[in-house]
Amino acid sequence: MPDAAPVQPQVRAATPDDVERIADIYVAMARQHAALDPAEYRVPEHAAVMTRFRTELLAADEVDLHLVAEVDGTVVGSLDAFMRPLPSDGSMRIPRRGALIGIAVDEGWRGRGIGTALMRAAEAWARGRGYDALELDVADPNGDARRLYERLGYGLVAHTLVKPLTP
Repeated sequence: MPDAAPVQPQVRAATPDDVERIADIYVAMARQHAALDPAEYRVPEHAAVMTRFRTELLAADEVDLHLVAEVDGTVVGSLDAFMRPLPSDGSMRIPRRGALIGIAVDEGWRGRGIGTALMRAAEAWARGRGYDALELDVADPNGDARRLYERLGYGLVAHTLVKPLTP
């Protein structure tokens, strides 16, 4: 396990060779989320996660972003961004050209600047494309992640309320 000192990761475009490590990190994060809120989160099969990320990476075009953060040649985090559809002219939401973010950092590397480096790279990418905003979901019980995003200037816009329906 690495020590807790901050690091300067190399952030680069993800490649198909990264998919297995990205899936490892994602499944570990899914375990954490399922422990925080088992009514809302599950742990998907590793093979299904690999298929998902490989498919997304291969289907990516210029409006998608797929990054990894490396430390000493090891992938320790990943970030994906997909263009968010604009609301229709009939919507009350202010139309912002932006992207939806998904991010995962290996548990042993959290709190060391990996998430910040990935988010800053995504923000630079979005600004370079003239985007107005980035958007992401964060699990309510995931206080560490919420604090990171708030520190980076992300703010609450809405709460998603869910009521599971039983037959």
